[in-house]
Amino acid sequence: MPVTSVQQKGFTLVELILGMVVFAIALTIVTSLIAPQAKQSAEPLIQLKAAKLAQATINEILAKSYDENSDRSPPFLRCDEKPSGCTNTLGPEEASRDLYDDVDDYHNLVISDAGEDYPGFSVSVNVAIDGDYDQTTSDGQHIAKRIDVVVNTPIGERYAFQAYRGNF
Repeated sequence: MPVTSVQQKGFTLVELILGMVVFAIALTIVTSLIAPQAKQSAEPLIQLKAAKLAQATINEILAKSYDENSDRSPPFLRCDEKPSGCTNTLGPEEASRDLYDDVDDYHNLVISDAGEDYPGFSVSVNVAIDGDYDQTTSDGQHIAKRIDVVVNTPIGERYAFQAYRGNF
């Protein structure tokens, strides 16, 4: 009787282990390439929200008059054209943000919860008299006030924005 060999089909243990190692290496490479992309795809949205929040805050501030002593109705005299002059103290004269009526009322304002449209965002505002537009400390020239707005995002990023309000 002739001896027939039986051909077995399947994988050996060594082939299975080698296949799992190759698969694990490929999966590690693919995961390390995809994971940073997921984080980066969210950053532009967060940057856009930070910019919109800062712009809304700056627009609110710029809509106010330059100084407490500036006229808000005709004849629209600037504070430096009046005998009372401009105030040199920065900070709110009013008790509530709803009552703020001039730019320097927003000095040292901190908004820790920016609202339901901006969960996790916070805003801080500083105002300085900067008549020579050199971004240094207050120089006492009542030509312009510098408004510095810093937005903190939920992922720990800080975005700084700046605007000037002229005395007109």
